[in-house]
Amino acid sequence: MASSLRRFFANVISGFIANTDTRKRVRVILNSDIGGYLRFIRHDICTLRKVKTFVGYQARSLLISVNDEYIYKFPLRRSDANELALRERDIVSALAPLSPVYIPPVEILEYKDILVRKYKFINGVQLRKLPLNTAMELIDELAPVVANFLHAIACANPPEIAQYKPTKNAKSGYMFGWTQGDVCDNFLIDEKTHKIIAFIDWEDAFFGDFSYLFKNEKRSPAREFMAQVQIEYEKLYNGKK
Repeated sequence: MASSLRRFFANVISGFIANTDTRKRVRVILNSDIGGYLRFIRHDICTLRKVKTFVGYQARSLLISVNDEYIYKFPLRRSDANELALRERDIVSALAPLSPVYIPPVEILEYKDILVRKYKFINGVQLRKLPLNTAMELIDELAPVVANFLHAIACANPPEIAQYKPTKNAKSGYMFGWTQGDVCDNFLIDEKTHKIIAFIDWEDAFFGDFSYLFKNEKRSPAREFMAQVQIEYEKLYNGKK
C-alpha cells in the first residue's frame, strides 16, 4: 500500500515538471526508498560526506555516488534485477583481466532481497561531455585505444562465462564476439591527461554482432569518432585474423 501511494504522489508531482530528464529523475527518486538506501550505504562504509544521485539508463536503476569513492546501483521494479547483477559481475570478472583498458570490478551486496551493485568511483568524463573542439582534437588519439579494446574483448573466450553466449560453440569473428554494448557513453576520459581510464557499465554486455556500434551514431563528435574507430578496428582485425 505504501509503495502504491508513493508511486501515485510521485506521478502527480513529476507531472508538473516540463523537462523530460528532470521529470524522470524526480519520479525515480520519489519512487525510491532513499532513506533506506542511505542507511544501507552508511552501514557498508560508515561515513557519508558527499552524496549524489543519478538515474540509470531507461530509469532501470537509481545510482548513488558516495564520497567520490563508490557508486551503488539500486535496481527499480525489475523482476530480473538480481539475475542481471550476477551476470554483470560474472562478465566483468572474466573479461577485466583480458582487457587492455581498466574495467572496474563489480561487488554484489544484498538489500531487502535485492542485489545491489557496488562499483569504484571513476573520476572521468564521457566523450559527449567534453567541449566540442577538445573532443574533435582527441579522435585520432583515442580511436586506436577503443578499437584495440573492442578487438581484444571480442576475441576473448573465457570459459567461465560461456553460459552467457547464445550458443556454446559460438565463435568470435568480424565485429562479432564479446562486447560492452555501448561505447561513446561508457568509456571515461581523464580531463587532465585526456587518456581513457576505464570502461564502465557492463549490464548490457553480450556475445554477438556489434556492428551496430558504428551505424547508430548521428551526432558529432560521436559519429566521426566511431568512423575512425572502425578504420582502426579493421586494421587490427585484418592484421591478426
